Amino acid sequence: MEYGRKHAGISHRKKAREKRLAVYTEKIQETVLNKSAETIRLLVEERHNQKMTQQELSDITGIQPSNLARFESGGRVPTLIVLEKYANALGKHIEIKICDD
Repeated sequence: MEYGRKHAGISHRKKAREKRLAVYTEKIQETVLNKSAETIRLLVEERHNQKMTQQELSDITGIQPSNLARFESGGRVPTLIVLEKYANALGKHIEIKICDD
């Protein structure tokens, strides 16, 4: 009987840990998506300020216009390399900082 209670306790703790991990993972994903969306919004705003079309940006960066449209609309999360290419085409750069939350 002792084994059964121990095993049940371990299983319960494992499930609780997995649940905490899932919540934490979801929060990280949400934070990353929000920060990515803000970066994209700023880049698109700058593209508009410079009166540059997606096609012109595509010609400079080599990124397909359809891919630019997808990540500008939030349908796709771009990689850091894509963000850097986009920013460079606008005469800007991406700066990354490691900070405490």
